[in-house]
Amino acid sequence: MKVNDYLNHIQINSIEEPDYPFLEKLMNHHLLSIPFENLSVRKGKTINLEESALFNKIITQKRGGFCYELNGLFKWLLSNLGYLVSLVSAEVYCSTDNTFSPGFDHMVLLVHLENTYVVDVGFGDAFRKPISLKNGICEDVSGKYRVFPQNPSQNSYVIQKQEAGNWQAIYRFTDTPQEMIDFNEMCRYNSTSPNSHFTQKTICTLAQSNGRITLTDEHLIITKSGIKHKIPVTSHQCFKMYLLNNFNIDYEKV
Repeated sequence: MKVNDYLNHIQINSIEEPDYPFLEKLMNHHLLSIPFENLSVRKGKTINLEESALFNKIITQKRGGFCYELNGLFKWLLSNLGYLVSLVSAEVYCSTDNTFSPGFDHMVLLVHLENTYVVDVGFGDAFRKPISLKNGICEDVSGKYRVFPQNPSQNSYVIQKQEAGNWQAIYRFTDTPQEMIDFNEMCRYNSTSPNSHFTQKTICTLAQSNGRITLTDEHLIITKSGIKHKIPVTSHQCFKMYLLNNFNIDYEKV
């Protein structure tokens, strides 16, 4: 496991000081280089959260993964570059019934600099810059986001996105540090349970400088400057072709 191999994969040419500008650069390059995808889950493969397994899958094999894999490995990179990083548990908001999922349903990183910043490279279409816990706010090509203190006495926060002028919850978390092993149970659930949306529908999505490209079982969706163009997936062979051409992933090697 070599830091330079990771940096080369996300097109970072040199190591800089572990400060906010380099953190923002690392996060952005990661999101533009490594897809959020559940192909292994859909194929019934076991998700191994050991660092060496994550490195082999994501860097050596040039794949992607879901939150536990992507944020787990990104923590390894940041720690090796001199950042102080905590893993924290998050609960994802469900708008259909106005509830949050169980704890450890999502993994988020907190990076401790002059302020503490929320960093997430494992949620798919979300914020692309670190957000300060101190009423932080950011805006990028994917939208406008903020950290909102939900329960200050419990150090509980909500990540929100502005939608039609209103702030909508995405997920909530506390700043209590966790260990990788603490996420094993929910990782196993999300990768094996028939009730998990990860086992039901395929997604492979990658940020682009002016939008995003996403492949599902039904469509290849190309988003540029907020405008979506949907191309139907007409067969499994078509799906495999789109996956290879747009994400450089060979389905047969997943």
